[in-house]
Amino acid sequence: MVFNLQPSDLLTQDECQFGMKGERSMQFLFLICSLLMSVSVRAQLESVIQYKGQNGEVIKLNQAVQVTRPVPYQVPDTCYRQVPYQNYECRNETRYRQECRWIPASQNCWTENERICRPVTRTRQECHQGPPQQVCHEIPPREICEQKPPQQVCHTDPRGQRVCRSAPSGRICHRTGGGRQCDTRPGQSICRNVTYTDQECSNYPRQQCQQIPGRNHCENTPYQEQVCGYETRYRSEPYACTKTEYRDEVFAKTISGSIDVIFITNGVFEEFPLLVKVQALNSKFENFSLNAKLLTSPRSVVVVKEKNIQATELDKEIIISGELVIEVFEAQLVEPIFPENMNEARFDEESEILTVKMNGRLSQEGQIELVIHSRPKFGSDKKVVELKNSFPSSRVKVENGMMIFNLSGLMDHRLAKRNDINLKVVSSISLKGEVLNAPRAPLTRDYLLNLFN
Repeated sequence: MVFNLQPSDLLTQDECQFGMKGERSMQFLFLICSLLMSVSVRAQLESVIQYKGQNGEVIKLNQAVQVTRPVPYQVPDTCYRQVPYQNYECRNETRYRQECRWIPASQNCWTENERICRPVTRTRQECHQGPPQQVCHEIPPREICEQKPPQQVCHTDPRGQRVCRSAPSGRICHRTGGGRQCDTRPGQSICRNVTYTDQECSNYPRQQCQQIPGRNHCENTPYQEQVCGYETRYRSEPYACTKTEYRDEVFAKTISGSIDVIFITNGVFEEFPLLVKVQALNSKFENFSLNAKLLTSPRSVVVVKEKNIQATELDKEIIISGELVIEVFEAQLVEPIFPENMNEARFDEESEILTVKMNGRLSQEGQIELVIHSRPKFGSDKKVVELKNSFPSSRVKVENGMMIFNLSGLMDHRLAKRNDINLKVVSSISLKGEVLNAPRAPLTRDYLLNLFN
């Protein structure tokens, strides 16, 4: 395949060069050339590929174009050079001279503490425990008495008859205890005074002196002195020279090369036309862009996964190399997923967490718009909370078949016994790359739920 460059009515190289080489009155033609070359920036190299399930196509490029390039030339100019000359000048300079003075001998004295110790006799008390002692004492016995009640005493006589009589009551006493009891007590403490020798020290000040001999002390003292002489100075002198300037000229070049179009089919063989565009980004044809566009809307989802283009300029041609990777998906594989319905809304007042049960799966990423209105039995309805956020996030999560909403700090009013929940879910397509056609399935779904508090 070969691209066709549009528009094709560009000036030839000879026409533009004639305008460049003419007199000053021909400058208008040069402006016309520059204007037409700027229009050529919008020219596109286009090719249509008919996709039928193939793995790739190669697009060959071959197009003659007029390109603008800066050309150097010399123009008269005035330059300046530095010329040295001698000038007699005087200035003050800092000089140093050595000045000395005699310091007579002196004596340096200071006080030092001398530590002197002497023996001292002291007395301390030493004690030890004496032998234990046994102390005994007599404990008198004590008399215990009890009153004996009257009782009947019976016996059998020789005739075999039982004979009973009453015994009189009385007081019965007996002695118990008494004797010698001894205890062992610890011995007494026996102490005595013992003399010993200790050392007692004190600090006594002593004056120390050192003789410092006389010496000669010298130091450098600054002073100002005027110095005169010839100094080299420089002045600028003009002279005639030339400088390099640039002007745009038009040259004929050929755009050549190829674009590799790679299809990742995923087993999809639906036929559709694909337009591939290569476009210059400036009048110099130095940078190019590579894009793709669907001419019809197929049932499949078409995604540009990767595109890159490079241009290398030679003397007579511009060589372009590029790669375009297209992936085709079945629509049902990438369309957003929504639950069939949602119910069982529950709200935890302590944590301000709202949970809603999903009957079905939900796409991994998306956005939500949540509005809760209270419907009190008496009084007017109130908007309790409004939340717009993406998921998954710190505010909205999807876990274990539940949508979890963190409404902490967002509640404007308290919930009533009966509340209405309006939930709008926007599901995004999780495809990497540029999607050329959106899926036919809707990307949003609304849910209406009741929340009883």
